[in-house]
Amino acid sequence: MRVYCETYGCTANRGDTELMLGQLATAGHEVVSNLAEADTVIINTCAVKGTTYRKMLRRLKELRNSDGKHVVVAGCLPLIDPASVERVGTFAGVISCKSVGAVAEVFERVVRGEQNVRRLEPAPCEKPAMPKLRSGKVSAAVAICEGCTSNCSYCSVRLARGSLHSFSFQSILDEVKAAIDAGYREILLTAQDTAAYGLDAGTNLPELLNSISSLGGKFKVRVGMMNPKNVKLLMPELLGACESEKVYKFLHLPVQSGDDGVLGTMRRGYTADEFLNIVKAFRKRFADLYLATDVIVGFPGEGEREFAHTCEVIEKVKPDKVNLTRFSPMPGTDAARMPRVDGREVARRSRLLSARCRAIGHEQNKRYVGLVTWGLVTEPGEKGGCVVRLQNCKPVIVDNVELGEFVNLRIIEARPTYLLGVRE
Repeated sequence: MRVYCETYGCTANRGDTELMLGQLATAGHEVVSNLAEADTVIINTCAVKGTTYRKMLRRLKELRNSDGKHVVVAGCLPLIDPASVERVGTFAGVISCKSVGAVAEVFERVVRGEQNVRRLEPAPCEKPAMPKLRSGKVSAAVAICEGCTSNCSYCSVRLARGSLHSFSFQSILDEVKAAIDAGYREILLTAQDTAAYGLDAGTNLPELLNSISSLGGKFKVRVGMMNPKNVKLLMPELLGACESEKVYKFLHLPVQSGDDGVLGTMRRGYTADEFLNIVKAFRKRFADLYLATDVIVGFPGEGEREFAHTCEVIEKVKPDKVNLTRFSPMPGTDAARMPRVDGREVARRSRLLSARCRAIGHEQNKRYVGLVTWGLVTEPGEKGGCVVRLQNCKPVIVDNVELGEFVNLRIIEARPTYLLGVRE
């Protein structure tokens, strides 16, 4: 069959798509680059928040009405809210993020004419050791673990990904080395919480980073999102591991709220001060740290005082990037049963904080204007040029460069979310 896949959500989902397509290509199916050419379409779903959840359901309805195409639903949604998928209708197949290893088997049954082929139960697989069909030529997503050790009251992803399962230390190293040998220059370590890696296996993230950094070749490593709850257990070893020139000076550390009461209701496992102390330690070691964080506005129990505490934390750390989300209850979570904050008030707070975060991002970026530095060309720009990632992973749009190059450049302009540069 000719297969096309639409992928939504995080880098881990992107990695799952590469894994599914790798298995299908190995089984003899043809992977195509657009929907019109396909006999079968996989929709690799995300349901991390309400807006995405609703978007997935709309897209499923659209695809189900595509004449003559088999539709296979994959990703997190079939485990987070299977009833919502069933309400849309019957599909050729339904698998989950925990059963991607069975995708070839599901397709073989679809080829034989079966409908509603379902594999939702876990099909354990060592993801780093499985064949991948990479979506790009520069960046390779490498899953280091799946699931997490947390029990956040609002999170639906844990219902899909489950408890922590760390992949084999050696299989991760083997995949990274194979990617480097194949010409990939950016390694994206992915997980629901990369700081949880190894807690179930007698190892940890700093040990893994040190081993990856010792591999030969010129490449950069981006460490994915880390929960402060587990980062605080890794200090100062994590700081030492991030010293390597091969590791981006990048920290994605979600705060979610700056109020300890709200953090307690969220069951995040850290305080605002502990978050601030982690950022302070990273900034002390890495003056040019690129800090990204996440904030949920309007979580149950958030009043004006609690919101003010969040704003104060943002002012203290001045993140380069803030992923701001208005609280939306997700099926199966404890937070969905909590009293809601007035929607108009949530919208007001969101607009206020969003504007301030954008201004802070612009202020941070202005510090780079005039800087002569170097970076890795990782991907085409959405509006022209290419994205170059500096040593801290900050994006710069530059013309006249080639994907995969390490280039010298000069920063000429700052925008709120990125920089503009010219090749030196």
